[in-house]
Amino acid sequence: MPELDWQSWLTLWVFTPLFVMIAWTDFTQMRIPNLYCLLGGAVVLVTAPFPDWNQLLLRLLVAAACFAICFGLFAAGWLGGGDAKILPIVFAAIPVPVVSTYLLILAGCMAAGLIGMSLFRRLARQTSPHIKSTAQSREFPLGIAIGSSGVILAIWSATALWF
Repeated sequence: MPELDWQSWLTLWVFTPLFVMIAWTDFTQMRIPNLYCLLGGAVVLVTAPFPDWNQLLLRLLVAAACFAICFGLFAAGWLGGGDAKILPIVFAAIPVPVVSTYLLILAGCMAAGLIGMSLFRRLARQTSPHIKSTAQSREFPLGIAIGSSGVILAIWSATALWF
C-alpha cells in the first residue's frame, strides 16, 4: 500500500458507517436509498479540504469516469440504479493511489458475495421470507460487496497507518 497520510484516508474512515448501512439495506431490501447517496456526497464535501488539491481533483476525475461507466451499465440493465449512484461517490471517498486495491477487494467481495448469496438463498428462502434478497433468484445485491470492500479497505488503511 502506498504511503499516505491520515488526511488522505479521512474521507474513507468517515464513510465507513455508511458502507455498513449500504450493505445491510441492499441485503434486506435490494435497494440503496437516495439518502445514502446524499449522505455520502455530504461526507465527501465536508472532508474535501483535508487531502491536498491534486488528490481531490484526481478523486473527482476518477468519480466522473466511474459515473460514466456506471451510467452505461445501468442503461444496459446490468447495474441497479442505487449501485450506479453510490459507486461514483465511493470512488470520490477513496484515495486515488489505492483505487486499484479497492477494485481488487471489490472483485473478491463480489465473488464471495455470489457464492454466499447462492448458499444463503438455498438455506434461507423458507426461513427468512421478509429479506428481499433471498426471494430474488437472478439479482445480486451489489451493495453488500460495495459496503464490505469499503470496510475492509478502511480497516486495512487504519492498520497500515498505525503499524
